[in-house]
Amino acid sequence: MQRQTIRSLRKGEFFRLTDSDTAPVWVRGEYSREARKYSTHKFYDINHEQQLPGDRLVYVGFTF
Repeated sequence: MQRQTIRSLRKGEFFRLTDSDTAPVWVRGEYSREARKYSTHKFYDINHEQQLPGDRLVYVGFTF
């Protein structure tokens, strides 16, 4: 898997927080100006939302 920052991903792109095949898949959402963070949610549970800073490194380039 490749590492990228949240800021460099497009809206709706999939990523993982750890370099593991069993780690949950997350989806990048909108940027929140108030919080100055990006909204993300789990692929299988859209109610599980998390705010992440733009410089957070995530893993992309996987097949699930």
